[in-house]
Amino acid sequence: MTLGETLTKLRKARGLSQEQLAQELSLTRQTISKWELGQSAPDIEYLLRLSDFFGVTADYLIRGEQAQSCDTDLKPPAAEQTNNRPDNVSVYKRFFCLGIVCVGASLMGIIAFVICSALNPITAVVEGSVFEGTLGFLFGTGTLWFFVLLLILLFIGCLLSVYGIKNARSEKASE
Repeated sequence: MTLGETLTKLRKARGLSQEQLAQELSLTRQTISKWELGQSAPDIEYLLRLSDFFGVTADYLIRGEQAQSCDTDLKPPAAEQTNNRPDNVSVYKRFFCLGIVCVGASLMGIIAFVICSALNPITAVVEGSVFEGTLGFLFGTGTLWFFVLLLILLFIGCLLSVYGIKNARSEKASE
């Protein structure tokens, strides 16, 4: 199947006219017509916008068939879904992944501070209080603010991960 045929099939499955699709993409109806007739092809920016709009891969648009993948969570293109709902589970997976990245980055930073404080012990006196170890290092080097940011990032990462897991599971359960 050609790109034009695939685009026509997806557009009609959504019940859209060429004019309506053109409005969604801020284009003219003639541009959509030329794409569907194979007289021209969308550039990469519009190819990606089309794939996002229809909920399919760019590979599906170009080849007219779903790419083979090891990912068993792949859903059929939006035009073949019965409910035409966006795949919210993948959005929640992104929240989970973002949370994991935040947790990992903050933990690496915190571990780096602990290691640096062990390798370079500093005793800091702040307002009559003596701090040793990691706190002494943080006060002595003036990096307490950065350590606090890492703790906040750790907390946000945990929240994002829990939010992603909780909502992905409830979304799958409701299907």
